[in-house]
Amino acid sequence: MDILVQGPTLIEQTYASLLNAICDGRVQPGARLNQDELAGRMGVSRQPVGQALSILKTQGFVRDAGRRGLIVAPLERDFFRSIYELREAIDPMAARLAARRGAQAEAAEGRQLIVAGRNAVKSASIDTLIAADMRFHMWVYKLAGNPLLVDTMRLYWNHLRLAMAEVLRPAEGRKKVWDEHEAILEALLDRDGAAAERHSLRHVRDAAQRVADSIPA
Repeated sequence: MDILVQGPTLIEQTYASLLNAICDGRVQPGARLNQDELAGRMGVSRQPVGQALSILKTQGFVRDAGRRGLIVAPLERDFFRSIYELREAIDPMAARLAARRGAQAEAAEGRQLIVAGRNAVKSASIDTLIAADMRFHMWVYKLAGNPLLVDTMRLYWNHLRLAMAEVLRPAEGRKKVWDEHEAILEALLDRDGAAAERHSLRHVRDAAQRVADSIPA
């Protein structure tokens, strides 16, 4: 029996397009989101745009602004502090779990991610740096073997994409990020859960400080 594999629906495509535009900074925090205008620019009807905006509102990417209607949620230090408090609990745990499963089968992919990150530092492309950073951490969550980690943290990493553009804008510190990633990787491959947990916690706390320093109170 043939099984029809369906692609993303129009609502899913519209949601993904709007999410990427917000997270990439093409639609700036505080910008007004007009449903009719968005539908015209995207070549779709108002219905999928409205559905996509409702999902984005639930996830905290857009919000009501009274008579202005919906706007892109502004960058708020307290919100990102909350995300990093969550990461302080989740990332070290994920690293510890991943260390239990670290093996040569994962070594090649992990080292490729580090090489990609080092190359992103050389390229000085903010978008490439953010994508490489996100891929490394999502790989650790996946290696931990708990699918809830991947699903939960993907949402918050999309939020972090907004802040990371500001964090990574200064060239200094970019190499240090990948030194920290490599230390986490080596601990994973050595199956040293305590070291992986320790390196991960230090990395998250450093990142939290960089984000706090980059976002006005």
